[in-house]
Amino acid sequence: MSIFIILIIIFIIGYYLSLRAHPYAKCRLCNGSGRHWGSVYTYAHRRCRKCGGNGRKERLGYRLFVNRS
Repeated sequence: MSIFIILIIIFIIGYYLSLRAHPYAKCRLCNGSGRHWGSVYTYAHRRCRKCGGNGRKERLGYRLFVNRS
């Protein structure tokens, strides 16, 4: 049982350090391009709503563990 708790603590510390080093992930909706392409007019595009057009999205836990704002 104590080994299981130690492994969980190691996992949490590792995830925290990973969030500090790489806080953003590629946006899944626009695939990191920042553009959402039209379905009717396929040459037209707009900024992605999910990431705001920058192609990046905060990873799970970033605001909770690292940013705190």
